[in-house]
Amino acid sequence: MKSEFVDGALTFFLEGRIDSNNVDQLEKELIDEGSLFDNVDIAFDASNLQYISSAGLRVLLKVKKAVKREIHIKNVSDEVFDIFDVTGFVDIFVVEREMRFVSVKGCKKISSALNGEIFQLSDDEMIKVYGSSVPLPDVRKERTCAQTAMVYGVPTLIPYDVVKCEQGYGIVFEKAEMTSLAYLISHKPDQMPVYASMLASTLKELHSTEIPTNKFPDIKDKYRKWIEEVDDPSDSKIAVFSSLISSIPDSNTYVHGDINLNSVMVKNNELLLLDMSGSAYGHALFDLQALFASLVGIESKQEGYCRRTYGLTKAACIEFWNAFFARYMNDRPQEIKSMNQLLLKYFVLKEDVLTKLERKNRLR
Repeated sequence: MKSEFVDGALTFFLEGRIDSNNVDQLEKELIDEGSLFDNVDIAFDASNLQYISSAGLRVLLKVKKAVKREIHIKNVSDEVFDIFDVTGFVDIFVVEREMRFVSVKGCKKISSALNGEIFQLSDDEMIKVYGSSVPLPDVRKERTCAQTAMVYGVPTLIPYDVVKCEQGYGIVFEKAEMTSLAYLISHKPDQMPVYASMLASTLKELHSTEIPTNKFPDIKDKYRKWIEEVDDPSDSKIAVFSSLISSIPDSNTYVHGDINLNSVMVKNNELLLLDMSGSAYGHALFDLQALFASLVGIESKQEGYCRRTYGLTKAACIEFWNAFFARYMNDRPQEIKSMNQLLLKYFVLKEDVLTKLERKNRLR
């Protein structure tokens, strides 16, 4: 039986029909590999599996008992999935149906996202195609986050299945006539105050939406992980940043994690959020900082960032931020001033941590 490492797991490729005629050979080959079970993750690929009998299922159970952790069975056909389903194996293993292939050749491009491009598939469907460097687990994570967020009232597109396409992987979504906030601001600058007010209202509502803490991660954990990976206790800026993160009040309300003008779309005068993989629970400050960084902070360090990313001038981005933030803060000048100072401090410290982390990763 063929085996190789795929996505970090020792993957065994199941083929043909597995029944009483060949199940002993299957068990022997898996037992021969048993010494590896304690050291690596195990998975099965069922791309070429046509049928599996109860005897074959019992062999898989023996592997599960030996491994004592989650095992994925991937690329399962509809026929074989039915076997896993009726026998209850979908509750024992992580059984993943075979992904369909979707071609985007000749499809109209709708817009760009930070980690991919969006195409129209049909009158009812569109697809977000990720770059070839985006691994499958990250694509599946975004689909799961979008589904979960939608359940709790977060305005986002309805996601369907994860698929293969020419460039890599994609997610099929409902088709919606929508335009990015960045595009609308650049083409209708006189409407900027309207869009700023829409975004402020939407985020204030989201930032009061409570999310069960077992559905999304704590946003603080992402920052703590960065600090831990930098691992430089002698750096005073790292210590200050760590203290700042700890001082932010805990909250179980929704945060998007990567709010920017390309991840917010307008449909029929309502806002929809894309790029949902950063969804978490936590304080609104984390979303405000992300938007501040994308509109004001990064441009101060990388001249032309706003033009390259949003097609907007530096002045337009600052104007939008000021209009948005005034409405978000209910036009309270003193609080706006002090919060802007905090966001600037936050941005400088965060950029310092990320720069150190990037430098450390390059040296590995």
